[in-house]
Amino acid sequence: MFAYLIVLATDLEFMPKFIKPFLLCTLLGISFSDYFIPEFKNIDQRDRVIVTAKNISSTRQSASSSASILDDSAPKLEYKRLMQLFSDRKLSKAPIDEVLQTVSTKFLGATYREGLLDQGETEKLFVSLTEFDCVLFVETVLAFSRNLLAIDSTYENFVENVQSVRYIDGRLDGYCSRLHYFSEWIRDHQKRNIVRDLTAELGGIPLNKTLNFMSSNWQKYPRLKHNKANYQCILAMEKKIELEMQSEQLRYIPSAKIRSIYPLLKAGDIIAVTTDIKGLDATHTGFVYPTANGIGFIHASPSGKVKISPDLQRYVERVDHAIGIMVARPTQP
Repeated sequence: MFAYLIVLATDLEFMPKFIKPFLLCTLLGISFSDYFIPEFKNIDQRDRVIVTAKNISSTRQSASSSASILDDSAPKLEYKRLMQLFSDRKLSKAPIDEVLQTVSTKFLGATYREGLLDQGETEKLFVSLTEFDCVLFVETVLAFSRNLLAIDSTYENFVENVQSVRYIDGRLDGYCSRLHYFSEWIRDHQKRNIVRDLTAELGGIPLNKTLNFMSSNWQKYPRLKHNKANYQCILAMEKKIELEMQSEQLRYIPSAKIRSIYPLLKAGDIIAVTTDIKGLDATHTGFVYPTANGIGFIHASPSGKVKISPDLQRYVERVDHAIGIMVARPTQP
């Protein structure tokens, strides 16, 4: 999970306000002080928004060591099943936008679950094809799609693709090797020609902020709270991002302008929902999903499953603290 805020959605409409925080703490397994509840707004129909900071487990591990990968027997079986479904679709020679839309559709209805990357005390490569948070969904669909287009489309190659899209330069080397801020995720992937940042050319305006949410809220992240080395590493990472931003300014497309760029968007374009929360760049992510009625948004929704929100701008406008989007287009492998 990226270090940005996770947007959790639950149907709380009929619950007394004073009970909500305590029940949610119990359900999520966190202390009352580890989250805050902003003003609720509808997202799509009955979704409700809660914003909470989450941590990422970490310890240095070799990227090539089999010990750095969590048990993958279940994902292997699911991978085989999915590959059989795609076997007659001739996707290996298709444009990546078509592949991304086809692959993402296969996960509709899959369970939303947070904390999947936080399991255990060490940073291990986690692979899931049945449960996702929003970032895990984007990474998995992107890795699976790139694997379908590769000469070697084995499960092992898919796993390598997952690692490649999750870590700096594709190398798993502990907590700080994870791409924690979404804008840095885009920047790293653009350097490696995995995506192309379209935000500026689509009319994006400057996003003037310093990304320091993690270090400023270290007490909300157990891996920072109880590990001074991790905290120092995150501080250094944020300083590096600050230097990079001096030459590559962050940009975003304001919420009210999103609909105007619909004709320029393609299936599979990666959307990051930008935020006005201090020190943070984005709170949610998913893919552009064109439909007969316009531009939708397919994502692992905190309301409980992978779903298609029918109108991208409408969705973003109803996300608490959202101010717009960043757009990155996956490149053809």
